[in-house]
Amino acid sequence: MGARQRGEPMTEILNSVATMTPQWLQEALTEAGHAPPPISAVEVRPMDDFLGAMGEVVIVSVDYNGDTDLPDEFVAKCPMDNEFARQNAQVMVSYQREHGFYDHLAGQVAARTNITIPACFVNLFDPETHAATLVIERIHPATKGDILDGTNFERMHTLVGNLAGMHGAYWMDGSLHEQAWLIDWNAPTLLAGIPRTQECWRNMREQYPQYHSDDLVAMADVFLADVPAWLGRFAQRPWTLIHQDYELDNVLFRDDGPVIVDWQSPMRSFPGMDLGWLLMASHNDETLAREPELLDHYRRELAAAGGPQWSAEDLAEDLAWAAFFWVSVSHVPYMETVQFGEEFRFHRRFKAMLEGTIAGAERWGAAERMKAHM
Repeated sequence: MGARQRGEPMTEILNSVATMTPQWLQEALTEAGHAPPPISAVEVRPMDDFLGAMGEVVIVSVDYNGDTDLPDEFVAKCPMDNEFARQNAQVMVSYQREHGFYDHLAGQVAARTNITIPACFVNLFDPETHAATLVIERIHPATKGDILDGTNFERMHTLVGNLAGMHGAYWMDGSLHEQAWLIDWNAPTLLAGIPRTQECWRNMREQYPQYHSDDLVAMADVFLADVPAWLGRFAQRPWTLIHQDYELDNVLFRDDGPVIVDWQSPMRSFPGMDLGWLLMASHNDETLAREPELLDHYRRELAAAGGPQWSAEDLAEDLAWAAFFWVSVSHVPYMETVQFGEEFRFHRRFKAMLEGTIAGAERWGAAERMKAHM
């Protein structure tokens, strides 16, 4: 068990959300200021089609003994209770970032942009151990996005426009420096993943050499030969607030529009990291055929929201930098799940991401563009 980051009394942080009890939820909601009526029962069940390697995510149904405006269903999440997941949480500071986002930025982002974010009812985090428990609004009814299927052009158009709106609203916003939990590319924790990424790249090249062209191999080799220097150069690019995992698997589509979930990766970064990832990971034939329209839409909405008036060339350059990064790292989850085979969705997902980053880099001429910076 852990403790909340600040304040007394302290609700215990759960090692597994599957162990949640009515008493725990009652205390956690009360401490968070929600004044629930007595809770007589909770039912915890797995989320359909969700298998997390690093996090446990469940649906919690609640029986109240009294009237309340609180939901009768929540989503609850915490790190997996194993050493690998705990180490990953400390390296990526993912729960620090999600805790900080919901504590300090979620309401502001929702007010300043068209991004819709689930409400967070309980937000517990221990900065020493990186243990965490979050109880979040369940978005239901809604259609889950799926990177393996893609989506229609209208929905993708909305996602691109909303993303541009957030990037424009927070363009070079100095107030983000006041958020100590919000990392940028200079974060020392990012360096801890370098040996793993380099080893996976060597294995990828030995076992699956057919995926990458010679130009992309050379590009990734340059990045992986001096990752700290390149991360430093990433940090020097014009930046904004990014989600950093803005793709269809983290979108729920309601009748009134998309809801963006999984805020474990926000950071200060150049915006191509978000837009590039969305387009590399989530295209289907319909949206890919109309990518130029999406790029023009992004530029217009970026400027309208307070960002720069980028030319098509400016955006192409930023996307090349994003592809430079994603091509150099997307092999890691692919290699770490390939043993499970195509019958498992999480491996098909990482394979689609790998292939999407390669296709995007080729489409945007990333290898040729990055030669000017090497």
